[in-house]
Amino acid sequence: MSRAVNILLGGVPFGRNNAGDEAILECIVGIFREICPQARLVVSTDDQAETAARLGVETVPLFGFSPPYSHQEMVRCIEDADLFVWAGATGLSDYPEIPLSMLKIAHRAGTRTVVWGVGMNRSLNPYLYRVLPGKRRMLLNFFSWLSFRRIDFVQREEARLVSRAKKKIVEGLRRCDLVVLRDPETLTAVHECGDVPNAVVGADSAELLLPAPWDTVMLTPEAAAILESRQRKIGLCISAQRQIVHEKELIEFLDRLADQDYRIIFLPMNHATDAPLMDSMRDRMKNRDHSVVIHGKRTPREILAIAGGLDLVISSRLHLLILASVLHVPIIGISRGSKVDNFLAPFGHTSAGSVDECDFDHIQNEVNRLIDSRDEFEEVSSAVRDMLLMRIHAAKQKLAELINSL
Repeated sequence: MSRAVNILLGGVPFGRNNAGDEAILECIVGIFREICPQARLVVSTDDQAETAARLGVETVPLFGFSPPYSHQEMVRCIEDADLFVWAGATGLSDYPEIPLSMLKIAHRAGTRTVVWGVGMNRSLNPYLYRVLPGKRRMLLNFFSWLSFRRIDFVQREEARLVSRAKKKIVEGLRRCDLVVLRDPETLTAVHECGDVPNAVVGADSAELLLPAPWDTVMLTPEAAAILESRQRKIGLCISAQRQIVHEKELIEFLDRLADQDYRIIFLPMNHATDAPLMDSMRDRMKNRDHSVVIHGKRTPREILAIAGGLDLVISSRLHLLILASVLHVPIIGISRGSKVDNFLAPFGHTSAGSVDECDFDHIQNEVNRLIDSRDEFEEVSSAVRDMLLMRIHAAKQKLAELINSL
């Protein structure tokens, strides 16, 4: 009897309290179980025990991301795998060098490679590819001064860093056996880096997530009272990774909604970082009695179940928008990178500005438009989801062909 195919899922900071990443992981595990039930699935995660228990997989440490990990162990795990899968998220722009280095190890070892559902913003992570204030920037500005400002050495260095990163992206993806990107905009962004002829468009795997049964979702009495009330409920998540600049104006806007008898449900997608931020926001509301923060470490399926009980969701976190739309809850996105704009486009929506310049008039207009027209939104949302599921299905067929070839 032939041995089971050994599949390593990594390249994403799994196990770091990001419910969006965990939703992706849960659904990718489900995809591989469907395609190849006998496969040995190994996940690189920072929360090995919880991931193993929740998903029934083997686990290894989180490779590629700080804190320090064993490079030797990472190389061994990649070399031992029959297939290494860079398993989703927006890593092509947020942290491309990490999974690209893992792909390079796999290619050198002869391990087959898949890029699955990965997204890319229009711009690369500014914290990685811009010269931030400090000694290095001061030195480059000094050189610009010596050139009588004829040469902008900061700009030239940033262009060099971006060019090098884009070259690495193209080189890495070209060598992969299968490249499935999250959306057409990511495919366009990749081709702007260079030609990757084997790349196809899929969708975010979190589209496949199912909600937890409501009677298994543990809530505080305060949260349960609001979520089970008859009042209209608006969910909100603001990412602590890039906080909204005009926070005072957001709090004032939430107070206006609360004064209109809406209930505000702060729904963190990262309980360790988003929840404290939203606790602080709620504490500054005048009408905080009409709001609640959902505390505790929540599984993606629990968050999906909670989102399904809302009348509308406002979020700067992409995956809360995705999860809400799965159950056809109307959505309003606040951009913190083009990934939010990309997701909203098929719905005919545009972002309510960005976390740097939020458009509260746009949010209010969208609330007025969407809150009482859920049936109309569901018609659009159903069509969008059918299209996304068709793209996932086509990508799964290509993945099955590759696994069968192993």
